[in-house]
Amino acid sequence: MITYEKIKKKPRALKSIAGVSTAEFEELCRKLVPAWIASEHKRLSRPNRQRAIGGGRRYTLELQERLLLTLVWLRLYLSTEALGFFFDIHKSTASRNTRRLLPVLRQLGDATLGWPDPPKRGEGKSVQEALRDYPDLLAIIDATEQAIQRPGDNEQQKAHYSGKKKRHTRKTQIVVNEKGEIRDVSASTPGSVHDLEHFRQSGTAEKIPKEATAGGDSGYQGLHKELPDHNVFVPHKARRNHPLTEDEKLANRELSSVRIVVENTLAELKHFKVLSHRFRHALDSYDDAFRAVVAIVNPRIALRVAAASVT
Repeated sequence: MITYEKIKKKPRALKSIAGVSTAEFEELCRKLVPAWIASEHKRLSRPNRQRAIGGGRRYTLELQERLLLTLVWLRLYLSTEALGFFFDIHKSTASRNTRRLLPVLRQLGDATLGWPDPPKRGEGKSVQEALRDYPDLLAIIDATEQAIQRPGDNEQQKAHYSGKKKRHTRKTQIVVNEKGEIRDVSASTPGSVHDLEHFRQSGTAEKIPKEATAGGDSGYQGLHKELPDHNVFVPHKARRNHPLTEDEKLANRELSSVRIVVENTLAELKHFKVLSHRFRHALDSYDDAFRAVVAIVNPRIALRVAAASVT
């Protein structure tokens, strides 16, 4: 049976199967406790519950082990049968534990999002301090698609079929600053939705600070119409009988070197197999899983950025 007390003595094994270091696990566990207590109180005090708070079956695993189990599921995307075997519980217990923890981890992920308020008049920040504390010169937008099980409903399968990926997918959009820190994550949509239309539906335009220059890849042609008060960059796109000029090719290469940070952030997210393998579970849990991974990755990026600013 896997337990945290055993595996924390082998940090490399913990990082391999749960995707976090010992320090990251313990910090995540510390943040999780109050959020979990509040979530459980809400669940147990719902009006249609037959038992009073305190009644009912106790959890087989302690919260620390349930967190480890959920992280292993996110990192390796094992079946509940395999999870149950490794943690010495029934597969239904493993499913129930992850299902209840995911929304709480999502809360922690949501808490890492949003743009910092710019310094106000009278705060007396130097240029160096302002750049350190408020680094968001750019808002780089990108969408990612993940394969899903083919929906049984005919309308749903048509909506989720992505002509770009030639499979059924779910699409999610993220916005990062120039350091790769995630500032916004959209609600997911069926894969057939175009990137720019997804941006319109997400409501992200109202969130991006006007001080930040926004941009994306060639899927965001026309972005300037959605952000009329912002500086906007998108790559030049060749058209029939109008190939790119050398200057446009050079500009596109420069933009690619700027956009690479969002690709790196997406790669970090997809180290967790729940976001890179074919998603096998109900689609109403997809956003919870995505933002649960954000709860792990975004603080890691923020720590890396802070360490780099010190040096």
